[in-house]
Amino acid sequence: MGTRRRLLRKGDMLGARLQVTGSSLWTACCLRTDAWRLTPDTWSAMKDNNIMISENAVMAKDWILNSGIQNLPGPDAGGFNAWYDLEKGEHSYVYSEITGYGITTLLFLSKYFVGDFISRARLAADWITKKAMHECGGVKTRNYLLKMREAEHYSFESGNIYAFDNGMVLYGLVNLYKFSKDASYLKVASGIADFLIAKMLRSDGFFYAVYNPATEETTDADWKWSTQSGSYHAKLALGFTDLYEVTGKAKYKEIVLGLCSRSLKEQRSSGRFITSRVDSSTHMHPHSYSAEGLLYAGLSFEREDFIDSAVSATEWALDSQKKDGGIPKKFIGNKFIEYYRSDEMAQTLRLSLLLMSLGKIPGTKFKSLELLRKKLLEFQYAENGSQKGGFYYGQTLTGDRPAHINSWCTMFALQALVMFDGLNMDRGKTLDTECLI
Repeated sequence: MGTRRRLLRKGDMLGARLQVTGSSLWTACCLRTDAWRLTPDTWSAMKDNNIMISENAVMAKDWILNSGIQNLPGPDAGGFNAWYDLEKGEHSYVYSEITGYGITTLLFLSKYFVGDFISRARLAADWITKKAMHECGGVKTRNYLLKMREAEHYSFESGNIYAFDNGMVLYGLVNLYKFSKDASYLKVASGIADFLIAKMLRSDGFFYAVYNPATEETTDADWKWSTQSGSYHAKLALGFTDLYEVTGKAKYKEIVLGLCSRSLKEQRSSGRFITSRVDSSTHMHPHSYSAEGLLYAGLSFEREDFIDSAVSATEWALDSQKKDGGIPKKFIGNKFIEYYRSDEMAQTLRLSLLLMSLGKIPGTKFKSLELLRKKLLEFQYAENGSQKGGFYYGQTLTGDRPAHINSWCTMFALQALVMFDGLNMDRGKTLDTECLI
């Protein structure tokens, strides 16, 4: 198995100064400058005083910890909410997929900051095991906080199991085992993996999108990219790869290789992945999931074809970059829908940084990444208060801009910003994929 080098080794970062400005999508609510000013309290909270991380990343970290996006008291203690609605002053639902991301995010933060991140990750894992697990062995999807808004297909009450959500929980739990050495997390992770193999694996290497425990039926529906099988399921390779790494069980490696090999067939010569079989369109968010999984597996199992696929996918995304730095969210009918989401821009930035550090994308593209980072920061909420530092979701496919400070958007952006800080200070650095959110 290939070695994934550690990201931001101690002593690698010695300081930085960037001049980044930009107009705001949300007027006074978003940051206009990139600040590197760190207070003494922030400086002392870092694990190594030679590491300098931008204030934007520190603010995002603080939002993850202090905004209430992770429930601490109450019946859903530990679980992560999907977003906070600034207009309504409330959270939406507790989300299993995002709680998986949350575990990985907390572990990622523990590498750079002093704090009890492992305990918070354990609390998130406890919510999964106590509240989200179905007796069939899979993880339920969304626990809606307001029943009037409940979408039956996704709700805990429906019992529907989504393969992708389970994969993200699997990865979080395997990571938590690696950090804590608590075998109980490995046991749950292995159970989820074995459930996916037994109940949701297709003969072609993909997974079915949805499993209904009541009928024991699997389904793929065309109405949305996340309700059909597709190359975005390649991101499940993260959890299965790490599970193979810690258990040595060949069946998990076989899942990764089969899944990623099948995903390659959904990629066009341009580099884009088809994310909807109805209209052969490409949504940049699942497109990036495809590349993330292929890159992770390629590095782990020394599969150059997987890595090359991730390079091609990332280059296609970068080639779509607009003059203002943004990456359009969807390609359909030979043209882009030129609306922006912060999650897909953070994913493109993160993939580009990883591949550039590996020498797979030329360093001459760094100016494009600076511009992309600048655009991403327009989505960061800057007003004082509990939501400061979180990232807006961005625009819907109709151009609407919900006033949502979004959990996964902030997690992806946080990691992309830290990676940018590292590569900006040392262009010869090799970033790695440990705790890839």
